[in-house]
Amino acid sequence: MINLHRLISWLFPDRRPDWEQKREREFILAANKLNTLSVTDRGGMSIDPEELREHIIASREQLKHLVHNPGARSGPRQAVAAVEMAQEADPSVEGPHDCIEVVAWRRLLNGGAVRYVCLQSTHTGRYSVATACLFSGTSESLPTWVDGNTNRQVANALQGSELHWYATVSEAMNAWDTEL
Repeated sequence: MINLHRLISWLFPDRRPDWEQKREREFILAANKLNTLSVTDRGGMSIDPEELREHIIASREQLKHLVHNPGARSGPRQAVAAVEMAQEADPSVEGPHDCIEVVAWRRLLNGGAVRYVCLQSTHTGRYSVATACLFSGTSESLPTWVDGNTNRQVANALQGSELHWYATVSEAMNAWDTEL
């Protein structure tokens, strides 16, 4: 039987990458360690769920050092923790971290449009309007100075701490409109 396997391996080599072959060998070794694993003649498998649960709990205990404990606050997480505590007290407070620029438009009843440049926090997913521009009339193309001025306004809004954060873009846009 061993000679037959060697002949088949020589005639039909396994061309899968090494990492995939290693992963398959590790799975086979792990499956062979299970005591209650049984395979039917048609290829079906069954295992006692209690044995599987015991293996999962043992693996969790071995790898527990890799998981961050939410109760323990240490090192660079202290700054994030301070922001989270401030947000629990006041959800409109947002700390200094990365944002994504989101541009939203709103059509007005008079035919004009408002372009809102919003910031989305990568930490909390909340939105804040950094600046807005009103466009009215028949002008279809925007002047070139609009983008440069908008970029400067967004940078100034990020440097200041007057941004108010909301759960959705529309809430942020509505709040901006009511402040005007």
